[in-house]
Amino acid sequence: MNRSLPPLKRRLSLLVLASLGALPAFAQSEPATAAEVTIVGSRVKGRTVFDSVAPVDRFSAKDVEQALGATGEVGAALQALSPSINQPRVSASGSADSVRVVQLRGLAPDQVLVLVNGKRRHTNAVLDLEGIFQGTVPVDLNALPGSAIERIEILRDGAGAQYGSDAVAGVINIVLKSGGTGGSASADVGAYHTKFAPTGRTITDGQTVQLATDHGFSFSNGGTLRLGAEVKRQAGTHRAGRSDAGWTSWNSTPEDLALDGQVLFKSGDPKLHAASAFANATLPLASGVLGYGFATLHTRGTEGAAFFRYPGDPNNVAALYPAGYRPVTTGNVNDLGATLGARFDWAGWASDASLRVGDNRYEQGVQQSLNASLGAASPTQFHLATLRSGQTSLNLDASRAFTLDGGRALNLALGGEWLHETYRTRPGDAASYAAGSVTSAPPGAQAGPGLRPEDAVSLSRNVRSVFADAELELSRAWLLAAALRAADYSDAGSSTTGKLASRVKLSPAWLLRGSLATSFRAPALAQTGFRFATLNFNADGTALQNNALLPASDALAQAFGAQALKPETSRHLSLGAAWRPAAATTVTLDAYRVKVQDRITRSSDLQSDAVSDWLTAHGRSDIQSVAFLTNALDTTTTGLDLAASHELRANGGALQLNAALNLNRTVLDAVRQGSAALSAIDPALTLIGDDARLRVTRGTPRHKLILGADWQQGQAGQAGAWGLNLRATRYGPVWAYSFDSAAPLVDGAPAQRLGNTWVVDLEARYALARGLTASLGAANLFNRYPARTYADSSYGGAFPYNFTDPTGLNGRYLHARLAWTY
Repeated sequence: MNRSLPPLKRRLSLLVLASLGALPAFAQSEPATAAEVTIVGSRVKGRTVFDSVAPVDRFSAKDVEQALGATGEVGAALQALSPSINQPRVSASGSADSVRVVQLRGLAPDQVLVLVNGKRRHTNAVLDLEGIFQGTVPVDLNALPGSAIERIEILRDGAGAQYGSDAVAGVINIVLKSGGTGGSASADVGAYHTKFAPTGRTITDGQTVQLATDHGFSFSNGGTLRLGAEVKRQAGTHRAGRSDAGWTSWNSTPEDLALDGQVLFKSGDPKLHAASAFANATLPLASGVLGYGFATLHTRGTEGAAFFRYPGDPNNVAALYPAGYRPVTTGNVNDLGATLGARFDWAGWASDASLRVGDNRYEQGVQQSLNASLGAASPTQFHLATLRSGQTSLNLDASRAFTLDGGRALNLALGGEWLHETYRTRPGDAASYAAGSVTSAPPGAQAGPGLRPEDAVSLSRNVRSVFADAELELSRAWLLAAALRAADYSDAGSSTTGKLASRVKLSPAWLLRGSLATSFRAPALAQTGFRFATLNFNADGTALQNNALLPASDALAQAFGAQALKPETSRHLSLGAAWRPAAATTVTLDAYRVKVQDRITRSSDLQSDAVSDWLTAHGRSDIQSVAFLTNALDTTTTGLDLAASHELRANGGALQLNAALNLNRTVLDAVRQGSAALSAIDPALTLIGDDARLRVTRGTPRHKLILGADWQQGQAGQAGAWGLNLRATRYGPVWAYSFDSAAPLVDGAPAQRLGNTWVVDLEARYALARGLTASLGAANLFNRYPARTYADSSYGGAFPYNFTDPTGLNGRYLHARLAWTY
């Protein structure tokens, strides 16, 4: 506990933690009932969270609603609910401001598979080049409306043989609201209200309004339809410090130095506007045939911030911005996911046939900018690039239960999938990458440049896969599960993955479980083909040079030692136990080890005098540096998940207590730092830099503890009923790369230790009338901030806090909610 808190806050903090300290899984907010049935991790109907062969967390709509809190983001809600999930809030980093990603058990964001209603979710179109997880292409969870969620299930186990590529760390399954009766409507408002120490100001910003509604319809033919929509508007937050103009300006002109001590840069959340809609329907088609369909639609626009350009900066044109300027980065996401299918019985097999389409488009731009090489004629607003990712798949699954000798049960599932994936990039407008006549300034839009026509790509591939999944009850106490999957990628070759898992019930209250699994993650199309170049004039202004990010298959990249990307492969071992001494009490403990080979990451920008000489000698003086994605890393991630829940009567109400702990550590087994080709160009070059290695091994909290209590007096939703929800989260240490000469060396890299903070959230609710509930709450109640960044890493004081810290940069958020269910 931070003893620098004021006495009242410290006593309240200690009271909160003491009340939670006697807690005997964060995933179970209800006693063990049929409501705990899960559809992830097992294809057996009726399998519950407790008796699953692998650890499964289950969060209800109420859990998700309470965790959406300050951001309304599904990813942030999962971070609040699960200690195994992390969602960094990257700031001032272009596309990473707009597309936030989650990681499970410390692995990469694209090593977790996302399902919606049990069907694969398409990935987003943005290859991360600026955030913490460079080189990854994950699913954009925040394109799903939080108000549409009935529950979320998390399978914390390798599941590639069961569900296919990407399920290295596990599976997140989001189940949409369904049914043809009732509905809901809600209005949320809030804002950050915080004392910001670096400037000594009290700030109120990030004002947010979110409206949501859904309604169910029933039809005479037995069909049901649930429709819903939500809209959100959020102002940006501003957490930059006062700048030392002598440090941050380019050449310290009098006009630059006159801005000394002012807040010129920006750090924090972007301005955002978003709208989402969903539909979930069923329709009896014939006797024993049930048609179904569901879809989500999302649009989101963000306005982030790039670095400030001083008046005397060579990247400025004084005629356009006499006082300097700070470019506004824009990101516009349009996302569609839709599935149509039918469930039917065929010769005793429960069958499911479906067609799924997914499309994600990202439009990148910049405003309040310029192309300095064009002089005063430059536009001030640019379209930089269009990125688009799509999937179309056909699935056929079937399962059947058999009764063997002695009454033993065997459940067998078989299935196959055909998947077509596409990835396209389109260039920005001509002025966004143009090289004008002013050779003293770099070409292209500032906070850009735009994607050039010669760098645009159009890629596609086909994937065919089949699987078999079986669960056999060797006895009433002993369950054995096995899965096998074969897949063929038109561009990445073939793979076969398998899984063997077992669960033994030692008694009705005790069970042991474990699994061995292999998984396979094919490189995303964006990883195999994306290319981008930042254009600059050379030292004497006589020619143009590119800082080029190239596909690994490109001939120039291969001259530097690149090889065509291989699939990532993994081996997963898990051992655990679960204990339920009473219907309202559950304790689970699961240990895991995940070994990943050929992990994909971004190389360093390979540049030096020797590189320039080599490029000139080979007729490529237009290139200044080369970078590419590479299978350079082998890693081992080990960890432990402990979760407990207990429900009891307290002060005339029902009290649900939850506790969950994740311990996690990743080490590098191998780092392939180069090749003979790279050494021949410059033996001093390092393929994977210290900062990249540090992000993989130390960029996730070493431990994370969540303590929660939810007290409900009376029946929820009945007039006069009220309740309290309290959650305290302890984030363990995280290390961020530092440019400060006094920073200690961690794994060979200068780094600063962050994390080690408690964040407390509190919400009170009261039912004004039947079905009408008002809530008031505070996220980060005690206004906690990360440790101040080391001086020489703060960019002259402009960035006093590092966004790598899971505590967040924004401080306390106050919010109110009015919700109606009927």
